[in-house]
Amino acid sequence: MHIEFSVEVRARTHCFRNNMYEVIDLSRNKSNELIKFSHSLGQNWYHVVLIPRARYPVFKFPDQRQLAEEAIDWICKNHNLELFSKEIMTDHVHLFISCPPDYSIRKLIQIIKGGTSYYIRCKRPALKKYKRLWSKGYMYRSVGNVSAETIKNYIEDSNRWEVM
Repeated sequence: MHIEFSVEVRARTHCFRNNMYEVIDLSRNKSNELIKFSHSLGQNWYHVVLIPRARYPVFKFPDQRQLAEEAIDWICKNHNLELFSKEIMTDHVHLFISCPPDYSIRKLIQIIKGGTSYYIRCKRPALKKYKRLWSKGYMYRSVGNVSAETIKNYIEDSNRWEVM
């Protein structure tokens, strides 16, 4: 049996073909499309802030900042993480990142901190004498393209659809 239908939503087309759900982004803006995994569909977007140990200004020199950028790009490439933007300040790093659904936020942070620390220490052996590059803490916030109020209204209005 072959079933096919399409619904256009904000420059995206959602197609259901032969029991497979696909999202085709017509605007070609990758950050807006839902990501298809083997058994799920969704987005895991996070704003993450990482702080070097004792807020030491590790990235105040341009070559150190460049090395940190390379390390973050390397880690994202090797772990299938999508990096939308990054900002490296003298004493902290901001990331806007997407990860697969099987990564918890804790695992995501572990991968980023551990991988960047490894990469930077391999390129700058003098930093190996320090016990840790990053502080133990981190800040994260999930980011979505709908507000909490929109979701609340969607859930509250969903019983009205069953009556129709």
